[in-house]
Amino acid sequence: MPIALLQFNALIIALGAASALVLLTALIAGLNQARYRIWPCPPAGSARSVIYWSSFRILNITVVALALIAIASDVAGGTFNGIRFLIATASAAVFAIYLRSLWALGHDATYCSASGLNTAGIYAWSRNPQYATAIVGYALMAVASFSAAVAMLALALIAVYALMALNEEPWLDAKYGTAYARYRADVPRFFNVRRALQGFTRPDHTRDNPTPHANSQM
Repeated sequence: MPIALLQFNALIIALGAASALVLLTALIAGLNQARYRIWPCPPAGSARSVIYWSSFRILNITVVALALIAIASDVAGGTFNGIRFLIATASAAVFAIYLRSLWALGHDATYCSASGLNTAGIYAWSRNPQYATAIVGYALMAVASFSAAVAMLALALIAVYALMALNEEPWLDAKYGTAYARYRADVPRFFNVRRALQGFTRPDHTRDNPTPHANSQM
């Protein structure tokens, strides 16, 4: 790999590591003390909002950029095999579902506006389909890239998504009360394996929504 590309990689890794440290520290602190909570995000334009979104976007971008660089380098070197191609394709497919879940959530809810509790569609399978799919997508991306740097930053990002889900639950409970409590009791945080098995064993099974449908929320 050319020296210039190695230096560029080192810069990206440093940016990603710094962003991961900021996010993980803040999210862990928020679990213990609500006053330190950085997610759900504070009002737009506030210092904590700027810190959160800047760090979150940088970490996501650095993982994707490093993975693409690693894959491109191996393709050029002839070491990118068919198995890794299939894994990379699976990662892309999972991220397509991720984008679909964001679309279902809506712009306002994505940016922490209490715009209603969504329990239908993909949200009947997971309380956090966007986090669940991102976790799987980044894990597959790390494997496909065959890069230690991507693996480490992807692992940090996966932890960030998991901590985001944990941090937002008290907020959702405060916003939606009993409706969210019923939803949480019926639908798992990430993967609804029980409902998936029911779908395979009883394809004609009609599912009831655990709470009335409204326009989305995390």
